[in-house]
Amino acid sequence: MKPPQGPPQIPPATPEQEPVLSFEEFILRDKYGFPRYNNFHLYFTGWHYYINREHFKRFVSEHKAMAESLTKKVKSLAVENWINPELLKPLDRELYEAYKIMHSYGVADHNLFS
Repeated sequence: MKPPQGPPQIPPATPEQEPVLSFEEFILRDKYGFPRYNNFHLYFTGWHYYINREHFKRFVSEHKAMAESLTKKVKSLAVENWINPELLKPLDRELYEAYKIMHSYGVADHNLFS
């Protein structure tokens, strides 16, 4: 006798299957002004936690000029190791381009944004 079967179970999306956010989704800000990309900009601050991650090392090796440019710009906004999210707005497009590249490496958004 065959056991009862329910609807087919769809496994959760893997990072490779997770869709890339649109620019509008990426920059969406919460009621406090923080962008959806949350801590993504911290890759460009020089903090060891971020710069030592394999996908960032790959990004730097493949897109050195972009990484250097963003790092210079993000570091210029830091005041006592804190960045006002409003100050990041002019960099949203460049950060989004970096996000799309790192996302293409199969890294889940929750890992890129934490």
